[in-house]
Amino acid sequence: MMNLSRAVVRSFATTSSRRATATSKDQIEKGYFEIRKVQEHFQKKDGKPVFLKGSAFDSVLYRITMALALVGIGGMGKLFWELSVPQKQE
Repeated sequence: MMNLSRAVVRSFATTSSRRATATSKDQIEKGYFEIRKVQEHFQKKDGKPVFLKGSAFDSVLYRITMALALVGIGGMGKLFWELSVPQKQE
C-alpha cells in the first residue's frame, strides 16, 4: 500500500513540474484558439441560457420542444379526465 501511495505522489509531482514549464504560442495548436473563442461566446453574461446561445435555430428547436411538451401534457390531462369521470348512460 505504501508503494502505491508513493507512486501516486511521484506521478503528481512529475505532471505538475511539466505543467509549470512555459510554452510559446508557436507550440500551441491553432484549434485551441478557436475553442477558446467558442467558449467565450457561450460563457458571455447576456442572460440567455446556454442552450439558446447558439443561433436562431436553437430558439426554434426550443419553442417546438416546449409546444410538443405542452400538447403531450394536455393530452394526458384529457385522458385522465375521460378515465376518471364516467360517461353518462343514455
